[in-house]
Amino acid sequence: METAQLRPLGTVMELIESIGHEVTYAYEDLVFVDHNHFLLQFGQKSHSLDLFINTECSAEEAESISSKILEAAPASGLDIQPKGTYTMDESKDDNLRITFHG
Repeated sequence: METAQLRPLGTVMELIESIGHEVTYAYEDLVFVDHNHFLLQFGQKSHSLDLFINTECSAEEAESISSKILEAAPASGLDIQPKGTYTMDESKDDNLRITFHG
């Protein structure tokens, strides 16, 4: 199994910047993007990622993000697959809770 050190975070950051967004935070296998319209999750293979769109993102913005990132990914050597949506809220202990919806 590949380890976190082999994940191409720099390549992902370049891809995100090329479509007009910015990576704001990376934690374990998750890559958070400005405005939390979407996030990426690294898969089992280092260059494989899943795309999740925030449920609060408008349908038009979600379509635009998906189109741009899926079109740009192959040139970066990344395999990005749309996987669904997610919600993010704050739990009682001030931690963020992310719920994925397939």
